[in-house]
Amino acid sequence: MQSNAGFYTVWSHRSAKSIFGAGSSPVNRNGRVLCFETEDLARAECDRLNAARSSSLIRYTIRAARDLPVETGLVALADGFRRLASEMALRR
Repeated sequence: MQSNAGFYTVWSHRSAKSIFGAGSSPVNRNGRVLCFETEDLARAECDRLNAARSSSLIRYTIRAARDLPVETGLVALADGFRRLASEMALRR
């Protein structure tokens, strides 16, 4: 793996005006953290989610996995590697 290679995750951010208060967390889909190989793929999913939202209380952003807190970053990377490994196995 190249040293400049990375994984990108999509995060949801709740506004302080939300009934649950301000908060941020990685987006999960089917029990897995949403993780992408490239920033372009992550940005496309982030843009799609932002376009589909029904209120201004939630917004979506992307973060490089290397910028995540250790606990969250490790979970995101492990999920990303698992997902990529299964996708690569299906391509063969």
